[in-house]
Amino acid sequence: MRRALPAARQRALPAARQRALPPARQRALPAAVGALALTALVALLSGWSLSVVISGSMRPAVEAGDVVITAPLTGQRIRAGSVIRFRSPDRPGRAVLHRVARVAPDGRLITKGDANAVADATPVPAGAVTGVGRLRIRYAGLPVLWWRRGGGPRLAALAGVPAALIVLVGAGWRPGRPATRSRVR
Repeated sequence: MRRALPAARQRALPAARQRALPPARQRALPAAVGALALTALVALLSGWSLSVVISGSMRPAVEAGDVVITAPLTGQRIRAGSVIRFRSPDRPGRAVLHRVARVAPDGRLITKGDANAVADATPVPAGAVTGVGRLRIRYAGLPVLWWRRGGGPRLAALAGVPAALIVLVGAGWRPGRPATRSRVR
């Protein structure tokens, strides 16, 4: 039978030993991350895809820097109000994420960004639609947006500050506690 350590001796233990997670919780985090990664892989293999929004044309529903997950069309009709990603008829090679304002009698889609005053000038053929918006993840695409806009220093700071904190905490620094020297006896 183990006996409890005196309070003075407990404080002397390394922080990692004082805050050790129970084995079940130690296994839960990798399992959750693995399940999330597997779900994402299955979604991507089934045709779902991610799009980083780079403009504010869909504000306030979708902001620049958000990630929108789109699902492939599977025989469903596209209706007014749906958010779709399509190959731009005006600029080859560019994908656009806009809302369907209405469907023309010939089946072409009249699209419009929520923040835009008028509908897009060129109707979109139904065959140019590459996905229907299903989920938005706020701010997840900000690093990509900053990189595309030349924000390398901001991106480096975003990665550097947490990395520095991890190194400091790993070395034994704790906020609000004076630095102490440990002795090996």
